[in-house]
Amino acid sequence: MARHLSPTTHLVAIGDDVVVLDTRTNTYFCLAAAARDLRIGPDGVEFGDADLAEEFEQAGLLVEASQRPRVAQTPRPARDLGLKVAARVRLGDVLLILAAWTTMLLDYHLVRFDRVVAAAHRGRRAGRAERLAEDARTLIAAFERVLPWLPFQGVCLYRSFLLLRVLRWRGHDARWVFGVRTWPFHAHCWLQIGDTALDDTADRLQGLTPIMVV
Repeated sequence: MARHLSPTTHLVAIGDDVVVLDTRTNTYFCLAAAARDLRIGPDGVEFGDADLAEEFEQAGLLVEASQRPRVAQTPRPARDLGLKVAARVRLGDVLLILAAWTTMLLDYHLVRFDRVVAAAHRGRRAGRAERLAEDARTLIAAFERVLPWLPFQGVCLYRSFLLLRVLRWRGHDARWVFGVRTWPFHAHCWLQIGDTALDDTADRLQGLTPIMVV
């Protein structure tokens, strides 16, 4: 019988292993050789091992109400922007980036991870994450120029969320992709429009499998 993942649970099979992301606690679980005991179907997740199902239950990853399986659907990036840094930056771009940065204390630092993800979901602009406009390219290059001067740059999570906010305030959008790999385990996130990575290189991202796409 199919069980239902909680709205904050995301998972992906990588070879024989399964990686689970619980955005409620911002925790990753790497389950070695678990792929043979877990199947993602149209009605939920089916377990071939009762102990594994119990582990999911105890961790709060399952719910009674029906939820569609949260499976990441996005192509791996085939190209990137080369992390180009603008030679000259428009004043309007600088002011926009600084304005977005000032909101990070209340909207990022003091907010639980699952609420940050939920806010990013609510801000989705239909159809605008599929085409890379020239103005977006210019704005991203300006962001790369300004970023080293900003305090509290943080890790990839912080930088990509800030850039996503900057792009949306200008009327653009992007997919916020979370990817993982195993042996050794590594988690990373980046922004993507279509199959183009915006804030990282495609070569570096090829070894990562998307687990959540916002």
